[in-house]
Amino acid sequence: MSERQAKPDLRKGLFISFEGGEGSGKSTHASQLLKRIQEAGYTATLIHEPGSTSLGWSIRELAKSREGISPTAELALFAAARAELVEKIIRPEMQKHSIIIADRYLDSTVAYQGYGRGLDLGSIETLNSIVTQGIKPQRTFLLDLSPEEGLKRVGKPQLSLPLDGENKESLGRADKEGQRRFEDEPIVFHRKVRQGYLELAKGDPERFIVLNANRPVKELEATIWENVQSLLIDS
Repeated sequence: MSERQAKPDLRKGLFISFEGGEGSGKSTHASQLLKRIQEAGYTATLIHEPGSTSLGWSIRELAKSREGISPTAELALFAAARAELVEKIIRPEMQKHSIIIADRYLDSTVAYQGYGRGLDLGSIETLNSIVTQGIKPQRTFLLDLSPEEGLKRVGKPQLSLPLDGENKESLGRADKEGQRRFEDEPIVFHRKVRQGYLELAKGDPERFIVLNANRPVKELEATIWENVQSLLIDS
């Protein structure tokens, strides 16, 4: 389906999420997809986790500016942000048959707090079910990338400096608050997160599309858009 053939009125809503480790490019591709969808004549909303609500942004700032938060407290904070996001934005938009694009959603909790932090996966599944009210994306794009490459992209000093001798001040990005809660975790943590994502994708192949994040950005954008167009036809 070409952009000219896109039909702005959907019979039902469409919920798409982007997942991946640090530096995988999910935020870039979520923003690009929003632009493509809007150019095709559809109404779409881009949300961020944690964020997109007053409570969500406050929790984001709190989590990234405080050291020593326990894994269980971290889980509870992100769950609270998600509950507010579902209640205030996701559910209302779904009821209007809108398109929602999420930069992270429930799978991040399983990968980061479950596989990464080692919290009980069954408990996380129960908590996710409560706070999401059972709402899951129809499609999840997992941008898969080795932790070493991802952390190099975001400018983790102990990885970037030995690899290529670049000036660490010129590398990567920092969060808006200038804090880096997950980027500075040990490499073993990020390997567990990646494995968690791959296990999730393996267990739900109808929802997940796993993409090699090392591919050129334009190629990935085209692949994502082609897949989303097929979803729009069915919506």
